[in-house]
Amino acid sequence: MEKILSGKPLAKLIQSKIKSLIENERFQPKMLLIQIGEDPASSYYVQNINNIGNKLGCEVLNNIYPADFSQDDLLTVLDNANRDISINGIMLQKPLPSSFDELKIAETISPQKDIDCLNPINLGRIILEEDGLFPCTPLAVICTLKYYKIEVEGKHIVIIGRSSIVGKPLANMLLWKKPYANATVTVCHSRTKNLEELTRSADILIAALGKPAFVTEDMIQSDSILIDVGINQITDKEGRQLYVGDIDYNSCFDKALAITPVPGGIGSVTSSLLFLNLVKACFSAHHINKSIDDFLNYILLE
Repeated sequence: MEKILSGKPLAKLIQSKIKSLIENERFQPKMLLIQIGEDPASSYYVQNINNIGNKLGCEVLNNIYPADFSQDDLLTVLDNANRDISINGIMLQKPLPSSFDELKIAETISPQKDIDCLNPINLGRIILEEDGLFPCTPLAVICTLKYYKIEVEGKHIVIIGRSSIVGKPLANMLLWKKPYANATVTVCHSRTKNLEELTRSADILIAALGKPAFVTEDMIQSDSILIDVGINQITDKEGRQLYVGDIDYNSCFDKALAITPVPGGIGSVTSSLLFLNLVKACFSAHHINKSIDDFLNYILLE
């Protein structure tokens, strides 16, 4: 097993396989990407999505609205997109204005076009182990473990973070009765007592709490596998802007059996999997029904 679990070769593999699928089926999957306001970090991510889409042969339709765009107007845009048969996937770039009702907005996105897995129906399917469109970051963790042939079945996995977009869905995905899951999962959060005792018991520790360098060497056991989902912007002593994860990479590196870097780790895979969801949604719209396992096997086993 590699010491550094880089996401770059996996992202490259995923994109290569997606491009082949698109070329073979002669479809052009179409994504509607909605952004409200001009948050610099969001704009950077949107540009990255556009670049990947162009490379893969997907059409990315950018709808960028001013910061004062209303919730009712957004709901109208979503309703129109749901009915537009030429649009296969809808992505809503966060953050949204603080006054918006995010649950109502998520419920408005068609589950069949919900490529970022915001709709509660798609989140519920995870718990029931039903096929659907899955959240990209948790799926990126699953793919990374599978790509590097890290055994998960029967292992104790500790997740720090209980968000609805990462921690909760990931915990349920790792509980699936599948060969690449079947783990024993503990979810920790800000009210967890004896946190360090729990993290030191983990065979695989996944940090997804959004606090830079939160996990330190004394919080992990020797030869554990560390998966860092966080990406945080910090300013170093020289005044430079840097991106770091939720795990203190330098202090944990020697003690860990393997570790994902930040940047260049899980985040690299996440963007690529957005397009896997888009292709899956496009296939379904053309009555080609393939499960997520079909796609993962195509990408990772062939």
